[in-house]
Amino acid sequence: MLAAASSSAMAFAPRAPLVRMSVDSPAPEAVPTLDVRSIGDFGFDPLGLGDDEKFVPFREAEIKHGRLAMLAAVAWPLQEILHPILVDAARSSGFGGTKDILVATAGKSPSLLNGGLNQWEIAPTLAVAVFAASVLEKKDVDRRAASGLKFNEYSKSELPGDLSFDPLRITRSLSREEKVEFLEKELLNGRVAMLAVTAYVLEEFVFQTPVVRYTPDLFRPLIFSDSFRAFMDASFSAASMDASIDGIAY
Repeated sequence: MLAAASSSAMAFAPRAPLVRMSVDSPAPEAVPTLDVRSIGDFGFDPLGLGDDEKFVPFREAEIKHGRLAMLAAVAWPLQEILHPILVDAARSSGFGGTKDILVATAGKSPSLLNGGLNQWEIAPTLAVAVFAASVLEKKDVDRRAASGLKFNEYSKSELPGDLSFDPLRITRSLSREEKVEFLEKELLNGRVAMLAVTAYVLEEFVFQTPVVRYTPDLFRPLIFSDSFRAFMDASFSAASMDASIDGIAY
C-alpha cells in the first residue's frame, strides 16, 4: 500500500522538463522514437527508486497495478451495493440456498484484513481472475521473448503497457503521440485508483463499516439526491404546463 501511495504522489508533482518525442534525424520521413522517461515521469522520486535501469520495469508494474486498482475502485462499492440486492432476488426466486458471502464481513467487500477471502465460495472467482491475468501476462512474455528479451526485461522503444488487448478498439485509431497522451492519463487515473482502494481498505478496517455506508454520498446515484429530484420535478412540471388546458397537461 505504501508503494502505491508513493507512486501515486507523482500525479500531483510538477512535471520535469522532459522531451516527449525525439527523432533520429531531421528528415521529414524519420520515424519518431519514444523517450522512455517521458511517460509517467513527473520528477518526483524522493526514494531514488526510478533510476535508468529500473524505471521501465517499475513503470510496467505500476501500469498493471493501476489497471487492477481502477477495476477494484469500481467493483468494490458496486459489490457492497448490488450483492445484497442480488442475493434477495435469488432467494425470492426460489434459490433458498443462496449464501450471502458478505454476512461474514458485516457487509464489507472481502479483503485480506477482514477475513472475507477465506470463504470457499470466492475461490472460483479468484481462479478466473488469476487465469485471465496469467493468459495476458504469458502472451506479453512470449512476445518479448521473441524479441530476445527476458521475462523481466522490457523494450525501451515500445509504448509501455501495450498487451495488444483492445477489444473495444479505443486506441487503434490513435496516432503514436495520441497514444502517449492516453497512457499518461491512464497512469494518472491508475495512481488515483490505487490511493482510493488503499483508502477503502483502511477505512473499513479502522471503522468496521462498509465504505458505501460510511461515505454514502460518494456512492449514491444522482437520481436519488433530494436536491436533484427537486430540481427535475420543478423543471418538468413547469415544462408540462406549457401545453395544458385548465392546468391539465395534454
